[in-house]
Amino acid sequence: MKSKSIGPLFLVLTLLVGVAAIVPSAFADHQKVEVTIPTGTGSPGQECVETNSCYDPAEVVIDVGGEVTWINVDAGVSNFHTATSGQPGDDDAGAMFNSDLLQQDGKFTYKFEEAGTFNYFCMVHPWMVGVVTVQEAMAEEEEEEVIEEEIYDSGMSSDGSMQVEIESGVPTAGEELVITVSFTDADGNMVEHANYDISATQDGIGVLSESAAHAMSEPGVHVTDPLSSDSLVDVQVTILGIGFPGDEASWTGPQGDVVSLQVVPEFGTIAALVFAISVLSIIAVTAKTRVVPKL
Repeated sequence: MKSKSIGPLFLVLTLLVGVAAIVPSAFADHQKVEVTIPTGTGSPGQECVETNSCYDPAEVVIDVGGEVTWINVDAGVSNFHTATSGQPGDDDAGAMFNSDLLQQDGKFTYKFEEAGTFNYFCMVHPWMVGVVTVQEAMAEEEEEEVIEEEIYDSGMSSDGSMQVEIESGVPTAGEELVITVSFTDADGNMVEHANYDISATQDGIGVLSESAAHAMSEPGVHVTDPLSSDSLVDVQVTILGIGFPGDEASWTGPQGDVVSLQVVPEFGTIAALVFAISVLSIIAVTAKTRVVPKL
């Protein structure tokens, strides 16, 4: 039995499906987010410290005007906790928000009215840390028309043992740029407890500078100042070593390596769409001129 020709139409439809997969189809609801405090987080040396899960999830993203609710479900012995803005040792810890002591099943909700990255911790158990990234909300009527773009770039340490990768949106004048930094080893596994400095410039002007950043087991999230243009953003990540903060003498891995990366607008989703459309055009022309033989 002879097989029927698939024909160029099937190929076009297949590529169209591939193009559709490039474009994110849904916008997450960043208005209300819940963070739980699991059982056992009140004892030092717990696994949650290593996995950065003493607050679950430890890193959340919401829109300006959105709310985060912390729920204490810890049934352990030392089960009183707080959600306190800042970091352990800060003079102004708790100035932005402070839940006071949460008993088991206790809840605390805070509404974030401005964009930025906000660290928090437990005043009773300072090894418990988390971060809330607050982004500018997008008008509801605009969401249907906007195509979100994600940009990636990566670089390797001088000894080839660690890869640094950044992910971001597209540089837009007047808006902050969220840059996510992740570290993997030569086998592609996430590097835990990576310490680094990060800076970024646009048109020769510094828009981000953070020292002694620490990525426990998740990528680090950083937010630039509002950008002055849509042009590329140069990012520099200086690898300081692998290990716990405050114990620099025992850090391992590359130290002092500077990895230069770029956030380039034209390498986002639009470039992928243009490429796909070009392929579709070639197939259409090929079909019209009958260069593709029939099976």
